[in-house]
Amino acid sequence: MHEYSLAQALLDGLLEHLRNHPPPGRVAKVHLRQGELLVLSEWALREAWRILAEGTEVAGAELVIEKVPVRARCPSCGYEGPVGYLKDEGWHFAVPVLACPRCGERTEVLSGRELAIVGLSVDDPAESAPV
Repeated sequence: MHEYSLAQALLDGLLEHLRNHPPPGRVAKVHLRQGELLVLSEWALREAWRILAEGTEVAGAELVIEKVPVRARCPSCGYEGPVGYLKDEGWHFAVPVLACPRCGERTEVLSGRELAIVGLSVDDPAESAPV
């Protein structure tokens, strides 16, 4: 279950960042970008995050996951853009074809492999202060 180790790496990096740049309020959401070539169980990643974040300053923070489509570049013809997909009823997901849709040559992946924290949503401390 590599979701657990990925969640741990994300959490470690975030906690280090927060030590150097404390937020003005409680972290309510952690925004991630996940490339579609990175095959993960979203449920397992969220569950690992929930368990690992307990007792930290991001405990209870929701993971908001944005899927990043595959984009490729063809060194042969210069094509740059999305790729096609193989779809079959027997498969439970679509498989990207990393061949150039223009000339059929092998492509270089520009995006679609990433997993990164790209932002935080922080509660306004003034709204939660007792009156």
